[in-house]
Amino acid sequence: MKQPTQTRDPELTRARILDAAEVLFVEQGFSAVKLSALARSAEVTKSLIHHHFGSKEKLWEAVKNRAFERYFSAQMAMLQDAGEPDAALLRSSVVAYFHFLRDNPGVVRLFAWTHLEGDSHCSEMDNQLVGAGAEWVRQAQMRGLLRQDINPTHVIAIFVMTCTQWFEAQCHHQHWPGMGDNEAFLEDFLKIFMEGVQPRE
Repeated sequence: MKQPTQTRDPELTRARILDAAEVLFVEQGFSAVKLSALARSAEVTKSLIHHHFGSKEKLWEAVKNRAFERYFSAQMAMLQDAGEPDAALLRSSVVAYFHFLRDNPGVVRLFAWTHLEGDSHCSEMDNQLVGAGAEWVRQAQMRGLLRQDINPTHVIAIFVMTCTQWFEAQCHHQHWPGMGDNEAFLEDFLKIFMEGVQPRE
């Protein structure tokens, strides 16, 4: 049996635990992963996992947060640098999220496991990003740039849920007759979505 690797670098140890945990959580989901298996994979002791993360649940949250952080940072920067709200930023946000999921299939699987296991925990990053996006939509509505008869949070939810479901269920719907590829679907979704949020005549 392989012995746990000893290291004096706590950040390196923490990163190794996160790396091993992400692989196992992506493959098996939260419930099926045992701390003993995780400790073997990370080449650390279970007590070291508890030392760095406190519990399996907190480690799960840390894995999800790290996986989502890249998109979160880029999207928050996009919102902060946008200046005056306009429809182009909403379109760019949809494209950015869609491409993030396309390029990070492990994140898609983490989201899928979260939904399958009834994990109702909503991370601070998730809440913050949705709140900032909804506020941006609200400001655009007040300026007459987006229709005012729809809930701003629903605008964000519609594109997030559509993009997420597209990749979570791709193994199923990719065989439907006439189904296009990722970019063809994104193009058609943008036509429907962006027209739907435009002000009514």
